[in-house]
Amino acid sequence: MKIGILCHSSTGGSSHIAISLSGELARRGHEIHLFTYEPAFKTWRIAPEVAVHSVPLGINGKRQPGSLYMDWPSPTFASMAQEIYRVVKESGLDVVHFHYALPFAFLAAELKGTLGEGSPILVGTLHGSDVSLFGRDPERRPMLCRALSRMDALTTVSSDHARLAATIFDLDKPPRVIPNFVDLNEFRPRSGTEADAKKDTVPHQREAGVAGKKAIVHISNFRPVKDVCRVARIFLEIRKDIAAELWLVGQGEDMGRVCNFLSEKGADGDVRLFGFHQKVAPILAAADLLLMASLEESFCLVALEAMACGVPVLSTRVGGIPEIVAHGKTGYLYRPGDHHAAAEFGLDLLTDPEKRKYMGMEGVKRARDFDINKVVTVYERLYREQVGVSCGPPGYGRIYAAA
Repeated sequence: MKIGILCHSSTGGSSHIAISLSGELARRGHEIHLFTYEPAFKTWRIAPEVAVHSVPLGINGKRQPGSLYMDWPSPTFASMAQEIYRVVKESGLDVVHFHYALPFAFLAAELKGTLGEGSPILVGTLHGSDVSLFGRDPERRPMLCRALSRMDALTTVSSDHARLAATIFDLDKPPRVIPNFVDLNEFRPRSGTEADAKKDTVPHQREAGVAGKKAIVHISNFRPVKDVCRVARIFLEIRKDIAAELWLVGQGEDMGRVCNFLSEKGADGDVRLFGFHQKVAPILAAADLLLMASLEESFCLVALEAMACGVPVLSTRVGGIPEIVAHGKTGYLYRPGDHHAAAEFGLDLLTDPEKRKYMGMEGVKRARDFDINKVVTVYERLYREQVGVSCGPPGYGRIYAAA
């Protein structure tokens, strides 16, 4: 098939999934065209088989790599619409699939309005704040409802988010749940001794620490919804009782705020700043615990990646996270804002090597349900169903079940 994929040029999960999906589909022999805005994924690895089409974003000031830019200037929107139209006409795309509704649902709807019955199949995947935040905006919601109603198929990444999307956008039926996925060849438990693994994967950060400290890692785009200062508070509570250090991986608007907070608390010597990394798997695999404090999450991809690496997850019980992390089995879940309970859970894990090992192993098992090979096959089936191509026996491809 010939497939166009639209997504943001950022370090967020929706971009990561779209790029990984593009690469895997290309490796399976499909012709893939990836549409985004400049600078186009300078920090991501894009499969060489994927054709990338980008237009200037046209905003003033320095871009935050973790930010999503929904309000495109009119020239940017028009340029992208023209580029999509050109590729559709020249390459004969069968499917156009966007990841994140704003602004891509509007681009897809405009394409359908222009081409009518000659339009490719339009598939949309709803990822997070495009529903939970912007779907509640009284100005954006009516426009999103109209645009989404014109799609041939809608998907989202968790059952919780599907229910939310159906309610907010008055959908006749919830979007189909196709979860995010993980490459188990890349994200896997560390091999060899713990010391050797940590030395090999995070040498300069680890050497600056003190031997025997437990490594608590947080990975995100540092947007306010990630509540990273709450992560810092939980870490400080844990640090009162055991030797620990906090690894902060990523970039974003709240990075300065959390660093200032930790500095004021005298924790500078126990904090490691990694910045943005293309390959977070070695860092995850060298950590003892993943800590998240998100106020909302449609899925939480990094939680899945941590489990695939054999690392227990300590996270808020919000959105789709309980569908991934099994409380008491692959990690612990706590109520948003309750950093005292979170610290107790963290101490329970970090002071009990056997429990941490058990939860790590259970996480590895759970992650197999989200293997990239299984999930991309489900996307292929969806495309073929919509295009009308034979796609295997009935019922094939249903791989997702809540924890």
